[in-house]
Amino acid sequence: MATVLDIKAHAIRKFFNFWGRLGGYVLNYGVTDALEITRDLPYGPDPMQRLDVLRPKHSISEALPILVYFHGGGWISADKRIYDGICSVLSSYGWLIFNVNYRLAPEHRFPAPQQDAAKAIEWIRCNANRYGGDASRIVLGGDSAGAQIAAWYAEAMHDGSLRSAAAITDCLPSDHLRGLLLFYGVYDFDTVRQASFPFIGIYTRSFLGTDEHTYAGNVVLASPSRHVSTHLPPVFLCAGQRDGLYTQTVDFAALLQQSGIDCRTLLFPGTHRADHGFLFFRWLQPSKQAFAGVKEFLRGL
Repeated sequence: MATVLDIKAHAIRKFFNFWGRLGGYVLNYGVTDALEITRDLPYGPDPMQRLDVLRPKHSISEALPILVYFHGGGWISADKRIYDGICSVLSSYGWLIFNVNYRLAPEHRFPAPQQDAAKAIEWIRCNANRYGGDASRIVLGGDSAGAQIAAWYAEAMHDGSLRSAAAITDCLPSDHLRGLLLFYGVYDFDTVRQASFPFIGIYTRSFLGTDEHTYAGNVVLASPSRHVSTHLPPVFLCAGQRDGLYTQTVDFAALLQQSGIDCRTLLFPGTHRADHGFLFFRWLQPSKQAFAGVKEFLRGL
């Protein structure tokens, strides 16, 4: 039987999916014309376990480096197709993009998205050469909830207890993961509950569970800030002060830097229009700066 929380989560999903898809259609019109796209490849049996492949049509290299992208949406909503614009820009830098869908809460709570990330990445590792990708050069990226998923996976690669808790058996060889691109994410499920961000309580409880004991345990397991590894690859972190989740990025950056991780930050002050989700609006100055920073970061890898 659906709970009140489930009903609210489904209402939020319906609302944001409608406007997200409509906005995506308008904002992303024509952006994929210069790409070869393969849609909805299954990496698992569930209908949500699908991914798209985006490759520059006129790429010179036969084996491109790979960027695996996980969408945002509070773990309860959104879809890879909304991210065609963002992924098209990233692909234009000479990268083969795998744009990944994953199972959503509240039907599929933690660690289902993490399991899907691991399953998708393993599928990509085994099939990359079919699409012109070099599986020994992989970067993981994501925004909002997707940033949490990407960061968590990178940490679980070096933490057997995390993989065991999430029932994950396969992961990348450590030298195959070359970097992380993380935009306005959630990295600490304890402190995020105090964030002035719409529906944050519904998002986190839908994802981590409603039972207090289960929730408390998952807060520890799911928070990237609790599992920072000195073995992490270079990280690019980006967020704006107008975003209610801004301090999540600032605090996570400090933890990474204290651990000696090569962490590069692009943080926008409140005078810039860098609200949550600003990357969708590619003509905004913060978006242009963010993509330019990403391009430089990826070139360095």
